[in-house]
Amino acid sequence: MAYERFIWNDLSTFDMDTARQDYAALFGWSFAGDESYDFASAGGSQSVAVFPMPQRFIDIKMPSFWMSYIRVQNLERTVEAAKEHQGAIVEIGPHRFDDTARIALVRDPSGAGFTLYEGPVIERAEDRLGAVARIYHHSRDIGLIEAFYGDLFGWRFEEVRRDPWPVFDIRHRDGALVARAEEVPKEIRGKFSYWMPCFAVASAADASATISSLGGTVFAAFDDGSVLAADRQGAHFMIQPVMVQPAAGNAQTNPTPEQPRRGLRWPFVWLAFLGLRCLWLIFALVFDSS
Repeated sequence: MAYERFIWNDLSTFDMDTARQDYAALFGWSFAGDESYDFASAGGSQSVAVFPMPQRFIDIKMPSFWMSYIRVQNLERTVEAAKEHQGAIVEIGPHRFDDTARIALVRDPSGAGFTLYEGPVIERAEDRLGAVARIYHHSRDIGLIEAFYGDLFGWRFEEVRRDPWPVFDIRHRDGALVARAEEVPKEIRGKFSYWMPCFAVASAADASATISSLGGTVFAAFDDGSVLAADRQGAHFMIQPVMVQPAAGNAQTNPTPEQPRRGLRWPFVWLAFLGLRCLWLIFALVFDSS
């Protein structure tokens, strides 16, 4: 798997039981049942995870949020490159959490946070409904981040459209689609800029109806069929309808190659992630509120 790509997402949530119920109803996820870091599976393969937000963050009304992880080849070099950009903040520098992998926590110049990961290659299973189909960056100003990500990862930004707001495809140096960046108005985006996952669904209309019925919010639907939404605990995410075909030997259906993302299998011990949750929570306190 190439470097400078997204590899994982997890959700910091106020109420674990509510999150499990809502996302199971929305995406058909099944959960392992761990109260500290619970893995969610889409079509039998681990897809994301959820973990609880401590009471002190609930008290300050910290919004629930999705965290995204990017794999890099040289963590120190990437962190040093981030420090060179005005407005970027390295909240936690290179930090080892097992014998093979390390992480760092960074905010880009718009205030959006992400985790850098240096470690073993990650193999992915086939695409499936309920898995991450794409990653989105919702920013107050794309100009704040284009040079930053170009310097760190060699990503380039290609304008897709200007209405109803500026939208850019973010491409890897090899030309592959990495993510999409949108300059979303504050009245829709809220006060934060952030990275977030977009999940594959069979029907955006049906999924939107489910989100609303669960007490979540559907903010906007776009010409490409994607929908911006939030769960009832405030975590923003997107959904994207995909064309599906039967998966051989499996009742689960798969998205077409137009949305390249495969289910996750880790070559190292999952429990190593438990040591990170306190770091994520520290990071959450300093999200840019502009």
